[in-house]
Amino acid sequence: MKRKDYLYIFLLIMIPLLFLFIITSQNLLFGNKVDWFNQHITIADALRHAIREEGTIFPTYLSHLMSGVNIYYFSYYGSLRFDVLLGALFINVKMIDLFIGYQVFLLILTNLTCYFFLKEHLKRNDLCFLLSLFVLLSSIFFQFHKQVIFVNYMPFLFLMLRSIDHYFINHHFTGIIIWGSCIVLHSYFYCIACFIVCFIYFVMQCANHKEYKKPLFHLLIAYVGIVLLTAIYTIPTLYVIAGGSKSVSSTHLLDLLMPTFSLKGLLYNNYGCGFTYLIWILIVCGLYKKKTRLLSLIIIISMFCPLICFIMNGFLYARSKILIVFIPLIILQAGLVLEDFTFRINYSMLILIILPLFFITQPYLVCIDLIVSLIILYFYKHHQQIVFIYLLIPLLVVYFNNPTTSFISTNQYENYSNEEVETLIQRNKINTLVNLNQSKQNMNQTYQNQITRISGYTSTNHKLYNSYLYDTLKLPISINNRVAQIDQNHLFYLKLMSVDSIVSKKKIEGYQKVDEINGLKLYQSQDVKPIAYATNQLYSQNQFQKLKYPYTLDTLYHQAIVKDGNNDYQSQFIKEDMGLKKEYQIKNNKKTHINYQLNRKTNNEIIVIEGDVINHLPLQSVSITINGIKNKLSKSTSPYYNQNTHFTYLLTAQQLSISLSKGHYDLKNIQTYSLNKNALKNIKVDPLSINKGKDILNGTINVSNDGYFITRIPYDRGYQILVDHQEVKSEVVNEAFLGCKIKKGKHQIQIKFTPYGYRLGFILSYFGFMVVFIHYLIERKIKDERKY
Repeated sequence: MKRKDYLYIFLLIMIPLLFLFIITSQNLLFGNKVDWFNQHITIADALRHAIREEGTIFPTYLSHLMSGVNIYYFSYYGSLRFDVLLGALFINVKMIDLFIGYQVFLLILTNLTCYFFLKEHLKRNDLCFLLSLFVLLSSIFFQFHKQVIFVNYMPFLFLMLRSIDHYFINHHFTGIIIWGSCIVLHSYFYCIACFIVCFIYFVMQCANHKEYKKPLFHLLIAYVGIVLLTAIYTIPTLYVIAGGSKSVSSTHLLDLLMPTFSLKGLLYNNYGCGFTYLIWILIVCGLYKKKTRLLSLIIIISMFCPLICFIMNGFLYARSKILIVFIPLIILQAGLVLEDFTFRINYSMLILIILPLFFITQPYLVCIDLIVSLIILYFYKHHQQIVFIYLLIPLLVVYFNNPTTSFISTNQYENYSNEEVETLIQRNKINTLVNLNQSKQNMNQTYQNQITRISGYTSTNHKLYNSYLYDTLKLPISINNRVAQIDQNHLFYLKLMSVDSIVSKKKIEGYQKVDEINGLKLYQSQDVKPIAYATNQLYSQNQFQKLKYPYTLDTLYHQAIVKDGNNDYQSQFIKEDMGLKKEYQIKNNKKTHINYQLNRKTNNEIIVIEGDVINHLPLQSVSITINGIKNKLSKSTSPYYNQNTHFTYLLTAQQLSISLSKGHYDLKNIQTYSLNKNALKNIKVDPLSINKGKDILNGTINVSNDGYFITRIPYDRGYQILVDHQEVKSEVVNEAFLGCKIKKGKHQIQIKFTPYGYRLGFILSYFGFMVVFIHYLIERKIKDERKY
């Protein structure tokens, strides 16, 4: 390397660190207010503790989230990422410090790998440096402190592309396998799109070398090697995704075929590549040179066509964020055009250059960018260093796209992290905790796996558990999606899920305050269903599914819902008129608040109010809050449309405090019901006496009558129930949970779990590791022989 190379490398390391210093000097963290803490930090912390608990880097179970769940529901976020493994090694170091440090490291590594990748193709080192800064100032910077799985694969993508370059020199492809595997481990969802980009690049290199058959065969072997090496991670995760569900807004074929001339996947947008107009001009110019025409054509089609986004997003939606994977090819194309640039614009080129102006929002600001770009390019032929002045444009875009308000402050982090809750946990005996303080932020927080949570958020959600919460219990949905399983103050939710402890600033009905710190109160109750128990009160599943809400609630509480149940329990909910009209038409220009009093007292009673919502302005969300309980119908264009058109409220007060969002919507089929609280007392079941151990559940139980063994563990393939050391058939009970038939008498119960596909994945990964390792040794031997 030349002396200037060391200078450029030094600057590519120091500039991101300078950005980080500027951010932290303002009492901010390199993290975002949305998703960053409640997903990436808390999930990473739960994953590293799972590694410690199981004593393996391939853990299988998260016992402290969602009442106990297959860990591969969370592997989508990268359960084998290097920062998670490092966190398991240094368990006493805060995950937030490790996480931020690792993201900054990856950001710097992206700069450096981009620089070295470009050096393989460009003669001018200063141009490689400039374009590496363009990458830093793209959406990469935003996403590294927002949704990191959108970009944390990027340095490994550059390294994989560089390994492809080296392949055409020495025909070694072990590097392709290694870096491709790193992409998979960091971003399961984006790996396919990355491999598509690498395939495009590989085929173009084949064309340059006029050789196809053997290289493409080797690429196929390399991809098979990646599949084998990562099988222990990918196969169980694939089974989870295939069996899960995800609420997304519907996509119409006509929309997919209509070009998006705004180029939101390429220009300015943080949820796209986030480049500025100069890059678009260079891509257009590339169309008019034989050497660069094909790559420009591929990039333009990908940026214009929503169908490409739809396919690369796994047929879920056509969001442009997936196009971030094209950044290496785009920046390479920009470099190839700039290095051999001639400023000649014909009419067709001019039309393509200015076309996005008519579709991009804020066209006046974009016009300034266009004018500056054209001036820079006009003088570029004779004054090549002038292009460095253009860095001011992407720098300004980054400044406006990353305001201080987008970063999380240290005070906000302290509120989210709830260190007071950890103190309450340490000085009280708690089994299952619901935290109603900052509930949207703490839903994945396990507080070093000291307690069990029944909440949880993962994009690959547990279909049965999610349906139980929102279709059976009909818990209110307060946000834009129904994937987030947020803790709620809902009496049946708390009692049925064995919640013995609640952290809240407000009083909790049916629970007693036992501790308090800085305004946060800990409430506890033992009057909840056991974690696991036996009962002979069995209600038919077919009969239960015919029941209407809310008659299902107390039926669930008193009965076990099983396939062969025959009990004739009658719900004690009473439908009655409490003064509310059957229909209301709402036309609000702004949010309004009203107070309403039911026409009778509600002493010692639970009140249920339900009704349908018809939104006449589907591009605007609807929310109604009653006594702090919020229901929301997201707008139809929301990426994860929640489909919440039936609002339910479970209350205990006669006085209603109602907040209505602005909009035009109708409330129809409004019904009210009441239930005496005494109906939830005197439940007789045979509880499991739980012993500590490595099993998912282990204990003894004295069963009074033949019946069913019921748990609150969400049912999944891979569970094994042993009664007196003999395996019995497991079933879905209570609509979503694990259970089995059990005979009268005293029994030893053990529940074990192996994720579906885990054994196959382990065997394939072991085989893949041996094959790749042997192949690497062969490549090294061939390389050494060539030296002599």
